[in-house]
Amino acid sequence: MEERITAGLDELEQRLGRGVMPPTDLGAAMQFLERIRARVDSLMCTAAQASAGTEANRSDVLRDKTRLSAREAKRSARVADRLSEMPRAAESFASGDISLDHAAALANAAEKVGADVVESDLTLLDEANRTNSDQFSRRARDWTNRKLIEQGVSPLEAQRRAREAKLWTEKETGLGVLLAKLPADRFEHVRQAVDTHYIRLLRRDGADGQNPEKVRTPKQRLADVVFELMSGRDAITGESIEDRPGVKAKASTQLIITAPLAVVDGTDPDRQCEMIGVGPVPPDILRTLTKDTELAGMIFDLAGRPLWLGRNQRLGNAAQRLAVAVRDGGCFECGAPMHRCELHHMREWHRDRGPTDVDNLIAVCRKHHRRLDSENLAVRRTANGRYRTYSRDGPTS
Repeated sequence: MEERITAGLDELEQRLGRGVMPPTDLGAAMQFLERIRARVDSLMCTAAQASAGTEANRSDVLRDKTRLSAREAKRSARVADRLSEMPRAAESFASGDISLDHAAALANAAEKVGADVVESDLTLLDEANRTNSDQFSRRARDWTNRKLIEQGVSPLEAQRRAREAKLWTEKETGLGVLLAKLPADRFEHVRQAVDTHYIRLLRRDGADGQNPEKVRTPKQRLADVVFELMSGRDAITGESIEDRPGVKAKASTQLIITAPLAVVDGTDPDRQCEMIGVGPVPPDILRTLTKDTELAGMIFDLAGRPLWLGRNQRLGNAAQRLAVAVRDGGCFECGAPMHRCELHHMREWHRDRGPTDVDNLIAVCRKHHRRLDSENLAVRRTANGRYRTYSRDGPTS
C-alpha cells in the first residue's frame, strides 16, 4: 500500500511539474491528495491513541515528536480519544472518506450528547461523507443542539450561563481590549448591528478615497464600529453622533424564528423550533418575545402567489426574502447570515429570462455574488435540495 501511494505521489509530482493539467485530471488529483491527507491525519490520531497516559500526555507526545502546534496536537489527541468509542466514524476517517475537521466535529458532538448517540445516527456520518468541513461543522452543531433539546437541555441556556466579558489594557501598547462571549441569539443582534454600521463607515471611507490618510483598514473600521455603537460618539472626532442630523449609531436588527403552528397554539408545545443563523432552539424561546416583536405567518403551499412573481418584477420582495431565509438559512456557498446576502436568480433575469419566483431565488453573500459574475458561474439545485455551481462554458464543479 505504501509503495502504491508513493508511486502515485511521484507520478503526480511529475505531471504537475510538466505544466497545467486538464481540469478533470487536476480535480481527480486534488481528491486523491485530500484522501491521502485524511489517512495521514487518521494515522497520526492512531499513533496518539497508542501512546501511554492521559489525553494531555498524548498531546504532549504529539507535539514533541512532530512539528504540530500545541493546538493541533491537542485536537488530534482529543479526536483520537473520541473516535476510539465510534468505530464507524473511525473507519471513515481511516479510509480517507472524511477529514480531520469532519472527525473533530463528530468528536465535539460526542462530547456533548455521547459517543453512542453519534455513532448510532448513520445520517450524520453520511452528511460528513457528502459535505465539506465548513458545511458539516454547522450541520453537526445543529444536530447536536436538536439532540440536546430532545434530552431536555437548552443549548441557549447553557450559553447564557457561560456568557462573559473582559476588559483590560495591554501593557506593551496601552491599547484597551474588549472580549465578550455572548449566547448565539444575543450575538445575532450584535452581529447585525455591527455589520450594518460597518457598511455605513465603509461608504463614508469610500467618499474619502482620494485621501489615503482618511481610509481605515478593515480592522480599524471594525474597532471604530464597536466604539461608536457602544458610546454614541464618532470614533474619529469624538463628537456625539446622535446630535448630527441624518446620522445614527444604532441599527435595527431582525431574528427569524420558525415554529410549527402546534407550538404557537399550544397543541404540541414540545415540537422543535429553529432560529435562522443560530440553529435549533427550545420552544420556550417564544416566551422571550417582547410586545413589539413582529410576527409573520407563512404557509408553504403553491397557493402563496406573492412568492411567484414571474417576469412581472425583477427584485424579490420581503416575503420571498423571508421564505429563502427559512429554506436556506444564508448564503448557499459559505453560510453567511441573511442580512449579508442578496437574492440571486439561478436562471438569470436578463440572460436566461428567469422568473422572480421563490424556487428560482437563492441567497448569496456579496463576495460570492461577485464570484458568480466574474467567473461566469451558474447555480443549480440538486436532487437532495443542495446547490452546486457550474461553469457556463464547462462541466459542473
